[in-house]
Amino acid sequence: MVDQLSREGQAEQAIADLAARVRATRKLHGLTQTQLAGLSGTGLRFVSELERGKPTVALDKVVAVLSTLGLQLQVVGPGP
Repeated sequence: MVDQLSREGQAEQAIADLAARVRATRKLHGLTQTQLAGLSGTGLRFVSELERGKPTVALDKVVAVLSTLGLQLQVVGPGP
């Protein structure tokens, strides 16, 4: 049970970190959420939810937004 709570906390922190990084990088590039949505082929609502850390965003869209900003998703840790 404690391990599960710890993993959930780590997942929430990872989502919050991703959201903050996307927001900061978007602003660094001088883009509005609307502009980022258009460039990445997503919608304004999606970008807004991603930047707020909504945990149920679609991974393919996350990758598209990250790619537009010159970022990439990286998985670290031990293999399967």
